[in-house]
Amino acid sequence: MADTTSSEPSAASQLLQQHNAAHTHHVTVEDAEDPDLPLHKPAATTAVEAPSSDSKPSWAEPMTAKAAGKQKAQESVVLDTSSHELFPELGGPKPKANAGVAPIWGSAKSVNGKTNGTPAANGSSTPASGVTTPTGPALQGPPSLSIPGRNVETMLMDSNHVLPRNQLKRPLPDIIKDLNRKSRANINMSTVGNGGYRFEATGTRDVAQQALKDLAHQIGTKQTLKVPIPQSARAHIIGKGGSTIKSLQEQSGARIQLPKVDENQPLDDEDEDMIDVLVEGNALSAVTARDLILKIAGDRASNVSSRMRGIPATFYPFIAGSKNNNVQKLEELNKVQIRVPPHQAWSSQHPNKPARGERPEFAPSPIDNPIELAGDRTAVQAARAEIERIAEELRRQLTVEQLPIQRGRHQFIIGERGIPTDDFFEDTGCIVILPTDEDDDMVTIVGPPGQVQAGLEKAMDLAMGMQCSNIDISRFHRQAPGGAAAHARNVTRYLRERKEFERLEKLYNVHFNTPSSDDGGALPWELYSRDGRNAIRAQSEIKGLVDSHPPARMASVPVDPFFHNYIRNEVSPRVREEYSVRLVVPDTSDIDEPILLVYEGATTPDSYEVPRDQPSQGDINAMAKFLKEAQKHIQSLVDQQEPITTEVIEVPQMFQDKLRKFIKKEQQENRSAIKIPVRVFATATTVKFMGLSSDVEAMVAKCRAFLEQEKEDEKERGFTLEFEFAQKFANHLIGKGGSNIRELREKFDVDIQVQDGKVELKGPKAKAEAAKAHILALGRQLQDEVSHTLKIEPQFHRELIGAQGSQINRLQTRYKVHIFFPRTAKSSKDDESATEAASDAGKPRRQQAADEVIVRGPKRGADEARDELLSLVQYLRDNAFTATVSVQQKQVPSLIGTGGAALDQLRQSTGARIDIPHSRESASDDSMVEIQIKGGKSQVAAAKKLLEEKKAIFDDTVVKNIEVDKKYHKTLIGTGGANLRDIVLKAGGSDDRRELSRTIQFPKQDSDGNVIKVEGRTDIVDKIIAQIEAFVLERSSQVTEIVEVPQEKHRVLIGRGGDVKRGLETQFKVSIDIPRQNSGHTGVKIVGQSADVEKAKAHIQSLVKEQQGQAVQVPRALHHAVSNNGQFFRRLKGDHHVTVDHDGHSLPAKPAASASTNGGAALPLITDDENANAGVYSWKVAELTSAEEGDIPWVLRGSPENIEKAKKAIETALEQAKKQTTAGYLILPDPKTHRHIIGQGGSKVNSIRKQSGCQITVPRDSTKGEAIEIIGTASGVDTARELILAAVRDGANNRDNRSPRDE
Repeated sequence: MADTTSSEPSAASQLLQQHNAAHTHHVTVEDAEDPDLPLHKPAATTAVEAPSSDSKPSWAEPMTAKAAGKQKAQESVVLDTSSHELFPELGGPKPKANAGVAPIWGSAKSVNGKTNGTPAANGSSTPASGVTTPTGPALQGPPSLSIPGRNVETMLMDSNHVLPRNQLKRPLPDIIKDLNRKSRANINMSTVGNGGYRFEATGTRDVAQQALKDLAHQIGTKQTLKVPIPQSARAHIIGKGGSTIKSLQEQSGARIQLPKVDENQPLDDEDEDMIDVLVEGNALSAVTARDLILKIAGDRASNVSSRMRGIPATFYPFIAGSKNNNVQKLEELNKVQIRVPPHQAWSSQHPNKPARGERPEFAPSPIDNPIELAGDRTAVQAARAEIERIAEELRRQLTVEQLPIQRGRHQFIIGERGIPTDDFFEDTGCIVILPTDEDDDMVTIVGPPGQVQAGLEKAMDLAMGMQCSNIDISRFHRQAPGGAAAHARNVTRYLRERKEFERLEKLYNVHFNTPSSDDGGALPWELYSRDGRNAIRAQSEIKGLVDSHPPARMASVPVDPFFHNYIRNEVSPRVREEYSVRLVVPDTSDIDEPILLVYEGATTPDSYEVPRDQPSQGDINAMAKFLKEAQKHIQSLVDQQEPITTEVIEVPQMFQDKLRKFIKKEQQENRSAIKIPVRVFATATTVKFMGLSSDVEAMVAKCRAFLEQEKEDEKERGFTLEFEFAQKFANHLIGKGGSNIRELREKFDVDIQVQDGKVELKGPKAKAEAAKAHILALGRQLQDEVSHTLKIEPQFHRELIGAQGSQINRLQTRYKVHIFFPRTAKSSKDDESATEAASDAGKPRRQQAADEVIVRGPKRGADEARDELLSLVQYLRDNAFTATVSVQQKQVPSLIGTGGAALDQLRQSTGARIDIPHSRESASDDSMVEIQIKGGKSQVAAAKKLLEEKKAIFDDTVVKNIEVDKKYHKTLIGTGGANLRDIVLKAGGSDDRRELSRTIQFPKQDSDGNVIKVEGRTDIVDKIIAQIEAFVLERSSQVTEIVEVPQEKHRVLIGRGGDVKRGLETQFKVSIDIPRQNSGHTGVKIVGQSADVEKAKAHIQSLVKEQQGQAVQVPRALHHAVSNNGQFFRRLKGDHHVTVDHDGHSLPAKPAASASTNGGAALPLITDDENANAGVYSWKVAELTSAEEGDIPWVLRGSPENIEKAKKAIETALEQAKKQTTAGYLILPDPKTHRHIIGQGGSKVNSIRKQSGCQITVPRDSTKGEAIEIIGTASGVDTARELILAAVRDGANNRDNRSPRDE
């Protein structure tokens, strides 16, 4: 064999070598053709060559130079004149037969072709398949005498390739006599010196060859050959639908088996990978099949494709060269195609800078991103060797430099906001690698030693070319309830969802980077710009955006990520419509974030504009109400769901595709019953199900049953069922493009072949029987096929066909018929889609008149299709009424509405078909448009009436402007647009949101204008303007009074959720502004008409006067025991409407624990077994002592009767507090178990409190390891501890029962 750089000799060169090694053939009289005799082809002599185990086909990878050096030089072929095989008449010694020889027939004058698929020289006889059969030179039999007019075919068989006498059905001479009698050939048998047999068949070529085939079939032993072929040739051996392999088996008479694709490994199309094809048959058929297979594989093996997976992706740009120059040179030199993947600058892995004196290490490229080569095998190998050489040289030469650069600046080095990677490489000769990890800011430069420093400087110049300013938005709302950083994170998420960053970037040509901290908060924003003025403008707008989104506008709900898709698709639109709240559902990048709720007001999502101004107190109150209701709605939806569970099953890859289709079908069929589908993940042979417990349980049970059935079916895949099926109905069974047969294969999971009036089914017996029953039933339906010719006016054809043939295809599918419409000179795609079915059915279609429609199919289906078509035609005739309405071009948008909503509503209300022509760009607003109306008489009349009414209204529509000071705009609109809606309704306008937003239009918030535009019918517009003027006049005459109210009494005026304040404003028609809590201000501002303000002022003063307090003295030592961290005060306010203050006295210090004992073991390690830790906890008990002496006043404020009730409650609590002398501190190993202690809505912990008589405080933040505090009597504390531990155990057991662990 040659080395890797040389090509194999061609077939012609090999034949020339064989010719030179043998004696020159001398032409004899027998070789000359007699022109007076009929033309015939010379006979063939056949010998068989046993395939060697170490033989390789011609496309196999050439032997390397190293391996070639170990091979012994082959001796040149010398003509042996003493060979009996070559010269039988010379009487030379007969050599022993090769045990591996298998017989094959051939022509006496054939010239041996090359083995392993290389065809023989022209003129040699071939088997019936037309493929040359290889023969070995040492096994060649004596040439047969070719006499003009007489053909002799010869076959040599070794004795071990002939069945023993006891296995033959009859003696060999009797078999030959029987064949001579049945065929037109004459077979003679003789023995050869090596113990083999020589069979000569005399007769015509085809007859003689068939006789020898039949003889070999009866007397030959079974042989099994392994034929190595490239994996890429596998599909060509099989052929479309198995047609090629079936033909090969019929031609050779042998059985051919190809190895199955390994289901556990991804399919690799590498041409160097070889597979073995098993060929089973007698000596003749096996070799014939082998040669046919090698011929097909040889034809496919001249061109190959190869993938180079071991080369680091870092080398790709250096291999490709600047502008791909290196690759182009390699392609031109080797005549191959080379694809080097482009360099990916952003990567999760990068080479590290090595220590001094060491070389950097470069990781191989990902398996899915290799260099690809395609072309001639030898050329591909040469190009591959050159690329490997270049890669080794790069491994020795390239060096690495690294520099930390602020992560936000990476985007300006490479990419959309930097420069292309190709430009960076062309400028510096280096590549840059940027990290994808958010915590990594290291920039890596790879290049030659003399250029890597220039690449590093280029990267620094690009990164530092932008000005950067930081914007800490957390400082705008430092008092946010959840923390300023958390609120800043919420604002960032919402603005990103609303694409405000993109808008600002385009508007001011700036770039934002919004990093987040590890604890979920937002770090200062980074604002990059090249123009400082634009940065200032962007910062100004950012301030307005953040100010307009205080914590009151936002809320959050923690929800398991499993529900995110359900909430995003199903819940979010309803919440936006019903509560005016937008949901920001986390995406995959921040999956652990809670769902964010943002109040947007009573506007449509498309028309909503993100505000820039701070909301008023009324707006804040409305926000709180709607956000609370939306939170409650979402939480209730989630709480109603079953627990989420996961389950894993093992699925062999050969069944995974079928299982995927099965699961998809199940979920589609149960879509209405299951709102949240089970999520399925597949990894290798593992399939994981995640969802609601009952859904997962049901789905897993179905999948297990399905897999068991599939495994049983797989055992019966070899079952074959064959039956007759009328050939004239074959096209109906197959369908257009094989659509019907594919559907049947998918439905019954069997292979179906239809040929020559027969159907062959291969697959599990039960499924094959079901498919057979279905196909026979279809055949019976087709037996009574009929045709109906219907007379239908051509103007109705398009309506009957439908858009893209949808209407007629529906009828054809429902009734299993073909419907043919006539072709016209101007046939459309719709017509062609319906009429082309005739040719698909395999039947010539007669000429149709323009008004003829043909229905062809089973009698019942054809009759039903005919009746439905006639019904449709009659309907069209009854509804063939039309009308037109002319409107102005500028009215068309209002008739269509947003997204066509107004037009759709008009069509649904009337039932008519309304077509509005597309507007032309050149058309003016005053031009007229003809609207077409089609349908029944009443439908057309109703639609025409409505359109004419809308036209009259539009013609009467006027637009008037009124100037109103901007300070009145917000009040004029009202909370959620309530005032505005009242004004329009009182004027006789519509309450539709779209109409409302179009009727009164205010200037944008960031503009300086005061003009309000009012649009509508003249009378309505005049009434609206009158109301606005009256409203402004009233507001301009308002007075303001300030009433001094002690700060502790402000709550009395506000009430729960602001209900008292709202009631006062409604009752007295005034606006009341109460200072914020802890602001230090006591003045309550009242705004309204003078008389109303006086009445409100007097009422507020009377309310404050009634709230005179009564003091109750409580021992300072018992203050904290009774107040219970303020819970007791809240209970007094909620139950008795009594508030408590201490008249300025300082609060006593909390009692301290004087001594403690540890009653439990040390906490476990995190690596300890979970089950072993179930009973481990930390428990400390302490006696409560207090150094406080004297009393503290509790000033009770409320009605006298409520104060008396509060006093009794305080007395009872004091008695109970005197008994609470002990404190217990319990720390559990897993803080997540706290939820078992609290229970649903605090039910469990309240139950424990009642049973033990103790105060129990469970820490809110379970991640800080704080203890559960229990205060009460000594016995009560122990009882509470036992009840808590029991609750934890019960909760753990319930969890294990719901979701058992997989062993």
